[in-house]
Amino acid sequence: MEVQHTAEDAKLKKTILVISVILFAFSLGQKCYCTTTQCADSILVFLLGWAAIFSGAAGFSWLANPLLIAAWLTLRRNLRTSMFLAVFAFLFALSFLLSGAIIDNEAGHVHQIIAYRAGYWIWVASSFTMVVGTFVLMLKRNNRNVG
Repeated sequence: MEVQHTAEDAKLKKTILVISVILFAFSLGQKCYCTTTQCADSILVFLLGWAAIFSGAAGFSWLANPLLIAAWLTLRRNLRTSMFLAVFAFLFALSFLLSGAIIDNEAGHVHQIIAYRAGYWIWVASSFTMVVGTFVLMLKRNNRNVG
């Protein structure tokens, strides 16, 4: 019976991972937020956002990306680690909502964030998928160990 659960869990892990990665990839083709001067392309924010990590809360939220990728990479080997990484990725992603302004050009000018676009929400959904998925897997594992 344990082998069946293991195969079922492996299939669920793969499904969770695929959905999260697809959402993430899809988000990169969208606009993610708008300031008073422009709307940002998610792919550019993903590729260049690391440079803004120490420029404030908005830049700090970029750390959700490596945390989410680490959650993907640890999902097969260590469910508990993957779950914690996913939770932190989700919280970092949500922390962007606490930012009222962001540096949105090479000159370092700060502009007010006036809208969150589909790319942002899909990106958040990618980490949320990992959070829910890893919690479900952990719950299933804990219920098996109890019974």
